This record gives sequence, C-alpha cells and structure tokens, in this order.
Amino acid sequence: MNRSVAGKPGPADNGGAVIDLLDKPVYSMGQTDRLLRVSDGTSRRWIDGYESRGKVYEPLIREARTGSDMVTWGEYVEARLISEYRQQGVTVFRLRPAIMELRERLGKKHPLAYSSPFTSVEGRELILDVQASTGLQPSLYLVLRSGQLLIPSMEVEGFRRTAEYDEELGYVRRINITGTIAVDPNYASGQPTVAGRRLRVDSIVEAVEAGESREDIRETWGIDDGIIDDAVRCMKIA
Repeated sequence: MNRSVAGKPGPADNGGAVIDLLDKPVYSMGQTDRLLRVSDGTSRRWIDGYESRGKVYEPLIREARTGSDMVTWGEYVEARLISEYRQQGVTVFRLRPAIMELRERLGKKHPLAYSSPFTSVEGRELILDVQASTGLQPSLYLVLRSGQLLIPSMEVEGFRRTAEYDEELGYVRRINITGTIAVDPNYASGQPTVAGRRLRVDSIVEAVEAGESREDIRETWGIDDGIIDDAVRCMKIA
C-alpha cells in the first residue's frame, strides 16, 4: 500500500524520496474546484489563501501560503469536508482558528482527514473544547452535544458517508463521488475511476462520445448501464 507513516514505506517522488500519502500531490487547483463542485478559484482561496484590496487572507487549510497550484491528497480531503459547510451558506474561513488548534493539539498536519477526532470519545471531547476555546460559531461546529452524547455534525456525517478510511493508519484513503465512481490517489493519479477498479471514468466517456454502443461498452469493460450513466455525470463535473 502506498503510504509512509511510522516507518512504513510509501510512494516515491521523482527524486526517490518517500512521501506520506496525505502529502502526495494529486490535483491542480482547477481540478479540485471541479471535483468539489465549487466555483473557479474557491479551492485556491481555501487551500492557499488569497489577497483582496491589499489585504492578505491566510489559508484555511495550509499552515501558510506557498503559491503552489498543486493540491495534495490531504489538502483535497480537508477541502472536501469543508465543502459540506459551504453548501449550508456559511463563511467557512471562520473555521481557520479551530483547524489550526486541532492541528497543534492532535499533532497532525491534516486533522480533518482522520477518523479518530470524530469517532473516539476523547477525539470528540477535544473538538468540543477547541470549538469553545476558539469561539467557533455554532453553524460551523464539527461535533454537537445531544443529551449526554457528543455526535458529529450533519456536515461531518455527510462527508464521512463518502469517505473510506485506512483501517491501520486512520486517514481517508478514498472518497466516493457516487455509489460506483471514486477518487483514490493510488489509482489513475487520483482521477475518477470505477470504484474498486483502475478503470478510468474518462475512458468510458470517450467511448460514449465516440459513438460506441452501450452494449459494446458494457462488454468491453464488464460494466452496466448504471456505471456508464454515473461516468457521464461525473465527467460533466470533473
């Protein structure tokens, strides 16, 4: 498996260095916009910050601005979770202090990419404390108190329904776009593929656009009409 944590080998870059999967460059900013279904430039503002009318706005995801157009898997995963809040019409940049404190207290560069803060009692208690100490507005809460229980927010649960976690390392290793289409940094350079296979979505769509019959496409790749339909819808997004 391509990863590098606590001595475990991961993918090597062109210089031969071993890198952690969460640090693996996968998408451009433009590709990230399309995969997240957000307007052009949104991903760059979240991930690398921006400047407007002479004022510099620090990144929501990166520790500091780098100017890099490449998005790592960890950055994409956190942006995917944040996009759930964007759909509710809230100002997501107010999450920054909480994310920064979670990063420091958990000792993880991408705290929102891990399952433990949301699934363990200790993790939820820590998030609750961070929400209070940073004055996070309720509409941006990551966990909520329900009676005697602490539960993930609706937005976090929406994200978690699409995410698959590495059982050993605890971070998101794949995100499902639909029931049949996924993005996985270990397959096809992170481009959308049929879930569980290396079959790229754009190959299916190219066959459709070339006028091949559905019967031929089904037989060629051993897929059904549902996958073909999902592939076409996905490529209109990505």
